[in-house]
Amino acid sequence: MMKKNILLAILLIFLMVMNGVLLFLLLNKPEKRKGPPGTFISSQLGFDLGQQSDFLEIDRIHHLKMREIGNRSRNLKEYLFANMDDVDFTDKKLDSITDLIGKLGAEKEREVFSYFKQIESICNKEQKLKLESILQQALRRGPGPGPGHGPPGPPPH
Repeated sequence: MMKKNILLAILLIFLMVMNGVLLFLLLNKPEKRKGPPGTFISSQLGFDLGQQSDFLEIDRIHHLKMREIGNRSRNLKEYLFANMDDVDFTDKKLDSITDLIGKLGAEKEREVFSYFKQIESICNKEQKLKLESILQQALRRGPGPGPGHGPPGPPPH
């Protein structure tokens, strides 16, 4: 009995020390927040003021389009799952809605391609090579865990 109490006390002290070390590391470590993907791209490509202005407009419009596509897709998915218990919900309706969701996915991919084409159009020769390298690295890594939370570099959007 006494051995168990001593063992538990040592374990408890060890866990408290480890929690203290973890808190110390978390509080004293400067946060490495990843900025928005646009910040990464523009800083890596070294845009001048004119390019930066053009890029910000391209980026703003792109995010509006992506948000709109995402909203439409989410609405369709919500409709789909809201009708799970509807006996009149046929396979034909299911196929129709899932086809629409698939088309929105394709639209999203076209928008991402268009976004990078527009960025490329404002780049000089060196920047185009750097952009190509960034995109190749991102494609090899694959998508991150979710929108806005991918690995450093341009997320697939």
